[in-house]
Amino acid sequence: MMEAMQSIYGGFHQQMLTADGEAVKFYQALGFERAGKTEPMWIYSGNEH
Repeated sequence: MMEAMQSIYGGFHQQMLTADGEAVKFYQALGFERAGKTEPMWIYSGNEH
């Protein structure tokens, strides 16, 4: 999955994604990290989180 994504977006100067729960460690292992002092925010009306 990540190889396919990187084959398209690997040359971009910035890549962003939303990682939830245990997925954070997965994406950190692939080189993703928190962007500076950013905090994830949303308006959400669901009930599964």
